[in-house]
Amino acid sequence: MSSARKLTIVGGAALFSVIALGLYVFVWLAYNPETIKAAPQVNSSGQVTTNLELATVGAIDFGTHPSWVAYLVRHDGKWVSSTVWQVPAHSVVHVTLLEYDTQTGLRNPFMGMVRGTVGGVEYVNGQAVRFMNPNLPAHTFSIPELGLSVPLQGISQSTYPGSIANPHNTHVTITFSFHTGGPQTVHWQCFVPCAAGYLFGQGGPMQTVGYMDGYLKIVAAK
Repeated sequence: MSSARKLTIVGGAALFSVIALGLYVFVWLAYNPETIKAAPQVNSSGQVTTNLELATVGAIDFGTHPSWVAYLVRHDGKWVSSTVWQVPAHSVVHVTLLEYDTQTGLRNPFMGMVRGTVGGVEYVNGQAVRFMNPNLPAHTFSIPELGLSVPLQGISQSTYPGSIANPHNTHVTITFSFHTGGPQTVHWQCFVPCAAGYLFGQGGPMQTVGYMDGYLKIVAAK
């Protein structure tokens, strides 16, 4: 093969790679999931509160990547594929999370510590937990800017698959609360490398808003 032909092949491959990368970045930047607004309430002590009902599933089962692991949020009685949520500033957010995915385990046991929640605790099927066995989590719910990190206990392999389409399927119910602080937009994500088929489990859904990470928009009350 001549040098000119080799250069043509190499140049064509490089051009294809640049175009493919550009398309990937464009699609990633263009994805703009609906912002789900949690309704504020005022309790008997005058504290503003709001509720988030979330779920994690081992496969979302629809959309562009039906096999990807994902978070969902309950809105108007339906599960919605959005990981961008709006909550009031200077409030307490009460989270109820249904974990339908299986136990993956933590690569760093430090992530098994509950941090940043009200009282430094989460409740797993009603039982208070401050530090979770590193073998049990399926995911975490973590907001570094707020110092919040909550390990989410998964179901055992013997009861998989779990599905929100069938509420009788096995799941783990996890509850916790945290303070929002002042107005800002913060990034949240899972820190368990749970993207099967990607290098070190860190690609795909782990890096895509709408699946295993998103944004919490903390806004001032009007």
